[in-house]
Amino acid sequence: MLSEALRHHQAGRLTEAEALYRQVLRAHPDHHEALYRLGLIAHQAGRHDDAVEYIGLALGLNPGVAEYHNNMGTVYKALGKLEEAVAHYRQALAIRPAYAMAHNNLGLTLGEQGKLEEAVAHYRQAVEFQPDYAEAYNNLGSALKAQGKLEEAVSRYRQALAIRPAYAMAHSNLGVALSEQGKLDEAVVH
Repeated sequence: MLSEALRHHQAGRLTEAEALYRQVLRAHPDHHEALYRLGLIAHQAGRHDDAVEYIGLALGLNPGVAEYHNNMGTVYKALGKLEEAVAHYRQALAIRPAYAMAHNNLGLTLGEQGKLEEAVAHYRQAVEFQPDYAEAYNNLGSALKAQGKLEEAVSRYRQALAIRPAYAMAHSNLGVALSEQGKLDEAVVH
């Protein structure tokens, strides 16, 4: 039943997936994976308070799963609770230090808090652990640009585009950075 629910979930059929996760929970009320997945659906549907409840229950049953903490951080970030988000991203990294997505998510949240040096460090770790992580290169570029390091920012945007040539946000960010360097003809292309 859980496998079928996961197939529906991955295909974007959230109503069907939610119904099956609930069936799993009727048979096994302490099924942490089903609770976690219900939390993900709630988050996807914009019901962030429900997501906190379900993922929190899953964490209570199995606190050692890095993905649970990472996604709880994402839910708290969506709620504007940045300190709670940071705490969960850090917990995810304590469990799995090479978790590139958690490094990237922590970098985003720290950047929102104005902690650019620390954000840059986490983006660098994200791309070290996952060299094909275009979003992390783009985010690294943006943090470097915010620090006034335009040349390195341009380089990171180019790395993002080397990985994903149709990445619109990286093209836009590269164009802005090139414009700020006075390279207007090249900026226009992006």
